Amino acid sequence: MTLELNKDQVGQFRHRKGKCRNKSYSRAAGTWFENARLPLPLMYQIMYMFSVDYTYEAVRRETSDMREEVLSQATIADWFNYCKEAIIVYQLEHEESREKIGGPGKIVQIDENVEGHWVLGMIEDVCDDLHLEVCPDNQRNADVLVQLIKKHVREGSTIHTDFWKAYDCLPEHGYIHKKVNHSDPINKFVAPNAVHTQRIESHWRVMKRLFSKDNYKSHFTEWLIEHIWRRNNRINHRDQFEEWLKCIVYVNFFFLIKFCFILIVFL
Repeated sequence: MTLELNKDQVGQFRHRKGKCRNKSYSRAAGTWFENARLPLPLMYQIMYMFSVDYTYEAVRRETSDMREEVLSQATIADWFNYCKEAIIVYQLEHEESREKIGGPGKIVQIDENVEGHWVLGMIEDVCDDLHLEVCPDNQRNADVLVQLIKKHVREGSTIHTDFWKAYDCLPEHGYIHKKVNHSDPINKFVAPNAVHTQRIESHWRVMKRLFSKDNYKSHFTEWLIEHIWRRNNRINHRDQFEEWLKCIVYVNFFFLIKFCFILIVFL
């Protein structure tokens, strides 16, 4: 078996002997790059620009020097969606092992919002670890919210919410519950006992601006997962490209299984 390399391409393995003589398969078989058709340097440049949140127009402009034909917006969109899929797979697989927030003596602010989808937001005071959950099937009732809260918030936490009645059962599940009345004509932001949900509400304002600008309503859940991933990397001072490569390494594990079957066929 020999490796054949072409300029700027992944290359392929070719059998030279035996019953598999002259059969070949891509060097990228069983990897995230398996179906890629662009030159390798261009692929890496697009991946980097996705990780640092370039716009489509910026990608077209920056890659125009690498080739005579300017990349179409459709091609860039396909690659960006492909990159997002790796983030989504990685995030969803690691969500179950994510550490809960709060605990005895700690305050967690909780609020729900909707932009076509009901989303529950949770954040601990003096902590930047934002937890977001899309309510399944857009159900907004006590049973759904309690299960999502128990998934993310430790028992014994002091939870601050608004006056929505679905939260009233929280003490039955091991939480201390305090409320702020957003309809209070004197102060709708902070209750007399200093209870408020201003931190989580500030995150809603940021997300609404981004959501309105980019109009992701048809892919809201995917957008939300990517937003959390980028935000967590930023507040933890992580390199976005290095973190995205971790997603690719993880996704390649699944491709490896497929690659093993290919080897069995050829050998």
